[in-house]
Amino acid sequence: MENSTGGKEKSAFVSFEIKDGIRHDPRDPKSWWMAYAAQRPKWIPVMAPMAEHAQYLTGIPARTFYADATVNVHTLAALAAYYGFDNAMGVGDTYNYEAEALGQKMVYSENAMPTVDSRDPLIKQHDDLKKLKVPDWLNAGRIRFVLDLIRLNTEMGMAGGKFCAPFSLAVNIRSYPQLIKDLRKHPEFAHDLFTFLVDEILTSYLKVQKEHCGIASATAPDAWSAFPNLSPELAEKWVLPYAERLFKNCLPFGVKPVVAGSFDYCEERVEKFDKNILFKCFAIQTKLAFGMPLVLLGMGRWHEYPLEPVLEYLAQYKNNNIRAIVMAQINARLLRDGPIDTIINLIKRFINRLGRDHNLTIIMSNVPADTPPRHIHAAVAAVHTFGRLPLAENLDRIEFSVPERESFQDYIQKMSEGRGLGF
Repeated sequence: MENSTGGKEKSAFVSFEIKDGIRHDPRDPKSWWMAYAAQRPKWIPVMAPMAEHAQYLTGIPARTFYADATVNVHTLAALAAYYGFDNAMGVGDTYNYEAEALGQKMVYSENAMPTVDSRDPLIKQHDDLKKLKVPDWLNAGRIRFVLDLIRLNTEMGMAGGKFCAPFSLAVNIRSYPQLIKDLRKHPEFAHDLFTFLVDEILTSYLKVQKEHCGIASATAPDAWSAFPNLSPELAEKWVLPYAERLFKNCLPFGVKPVVAGSFDYCEERVEKFDKNILFKCFAIQTKLAFGMPLVLLGMGRWHEYPLEPVLEYLAQYKNNNIRAIVMAQINARLLRDGPIDTIINLIKRFINRLGRDHNLTIIMSNVPADTPPRHIHAAVAAVHTFGRLPLAENLDRIEFSVPERESFQDYIQKMSEGRGLGF
């Protein structure tokens, strides 16, 4: 990602355009972040999906936070301004919207993100697939919430559609154990399932987003396809072809859908770290990005994995003066549990080893609800301090201290001049 103060940012998957001249409006939390973003210095960008953390901090009921786009976007924009993130997109339970619209049973509560009821999958028997039809998108599930999210995000300069990747969507309506069994023992049914999801469901869903929100691109998370949930061989056979098929389906109406978070290396046992499998993950990620040089260091234990194999893989780009896109994530458990020194050292390591020769973005991997705000402030401050461009020759010589900040509630009162978030 390439930063420019008060201008445009280019990334592999999302179009960012921050308008100049944005002023702080106490009545509009979106302006709090936009005014900050238009004036920030040049540094390695840092961002985070933090819907659960936002809902936890504010106490907004989950049924409201994940159904009212204004509440969602205003809250996340205010929180992004508070922490100093370089992205303030409204987000929710992106994996669930299509499945819910199809009729998948969900689990709702007042205190947690909605989730698919995996005990009661929509497709229990193979014949159940024949009963499914394309939803009336504008009146199904929470699709209008999604369309409103996209429009509000676009107002903040972050245009782009949202969808669930084909593999993760198949898991949501079939269940992971049954889908893996289908891939191995009933491939003809699995092909029918993926073809239906890609050709009928996702293509029509993205067409609706084009018609109602004017999107030109869309991104999809795909956590279920991570290694070791899925082997490289199965990913080549079941993830890549259907991502490519969806891309081709949508080009005629002007949308480029990309499965952005697929085939992440997430081996939990550090002693089993295998660079050969890691390289296969990277190769599949690049194919999913249609040849764009890309490396995702995602949800895995990158504070414990070695970075030398990553540098070895990236040498093919560095040696040809190509700056690859590197998306390096801070493990969610590390972010929540700390210690802070380990978080800071991981960020320094990412920046020092990966930020000099490549276009690095640092992402907090799905901020857990009860993550201490001090941990997040420390992480953001570390990125902004050590990642200031151009990078210093010796990061160890840069002085750093964790900032002391007011609570989020006090910040809201200050920024809103006592009005609060307005809901």
